[in-house]
Amino acid sequence: MTTPNPKRRATVHDVARVAGISHATVSRYLNKRAYVSQASAEAIEAAIRSVNYTPNRTARSLVTQSTRAVAFVVREYSEFFFADSNLSAMAAAANKTLSAEGYQMLLVIIESDEAAERIVDLIIGGFVDGALLVAMRDDDPVAEAIARSTIPAITASAPELPVGLPSVDTDNAGGSRAITRLLADSGRTRLAEIAGPAPMPAARLRHGGFVDARGAAYDPRLSIAAAEWSVEAGTAAMRELLERGEPIDGVVAASDALAAGAIDAIHAAGLTVPADIAVVGFDDSPWATRIRPTLTTVRQDPGATGRRMAERMMAHLGGEALDDVAEVIPNVIVERESTAPSS
Repeated sequence: MTTPNPKRRATVHDVARVAGISHATVSRYLNKRAYVSQASAEAIEAAIRSVNYTPNRTARSLVTQSTRAVAFVVREYSEFFFADSNLSAMAAAANKTLSAEGYQMLLVIIESDEAAERIVDLIIGGFVDGALLVAMRDDDPVAEAIARSTIPAITASAPELPVGLPSVDTDNAGGSRAITRLLADSGRTRLAEIAGPAPMPAARLRHGGFVDARGAAYDPRLSIAAAEWSVEAGTAAMRELLERGEPIDGVVAASDALAAGAIDAIHAAGLTVPADIAVVGFDDSPWATRIRPTLTTVRQDPGATGRRMAERMMAHLGGEALDDVAEVIPNVIVERESTAPSS
């Protein structure tokens, strides 16, 4: 038995020659496109091991019209992605679901407009079978370009776009509404809000939940949008709220990181939490139990979001229609030390 030069990548022709079977039969077996006898299958598998054959995915995709890959596209700076436990949990769950179906997940982080144009060309150029879009902004050109292409896509939020996309996300508005009411029901009457970055769908929806819960008591002077989802941004926003001189006895922050920053600023001003100002967050990230006092917050399930995005994509790639339903994952409030009834 002869084997090809080990410096040359083995081909289907090498497998066919070693197995003593036609090239066409080997191709049918590898592409799972037609019946191959048990004897032929065993001979092909033995030949594959003998010549150390690995499929050329590019060539195979030309035949099958499938790359067996799905992109997980994150529109965020890499340091934020890797520091955000929710994003990493979402990616891990999506990857596990896709892998179970024989698909490879490609993590794509877009940090700049220049990178966005290049990456969009790759995605809509057929290098993947579908795309899961995360942390997209309203009117995001990346999401819009992919939505207008023939590549199926699902987003982890519901960005406002000229072209709609199916989505899966936590109940941003409902969670914000519920935790705002919890704070109000504890006796707090002067509630301030540290909203998330304005272009983000989650920030818009959580702000809407806050406004809805406050009703006639909503005071725009007590609401400020943070520049980003970070502790530093939360500190800066809380400092500005305190400098405005308006009385405040409660703060609803759009994320746990923002809440952690707000608590730092409150303590720096010589005030205490929750005696002077109660604080709540959103996410139930590690920040919620890392800070002191521990944080009352909305617990979302990013793993469920990632899993459902991948499941819907797999169902579509398996032949089902991809509807434009905005699927909402329920969340719950976790009460900790940062809230207490007002005296």
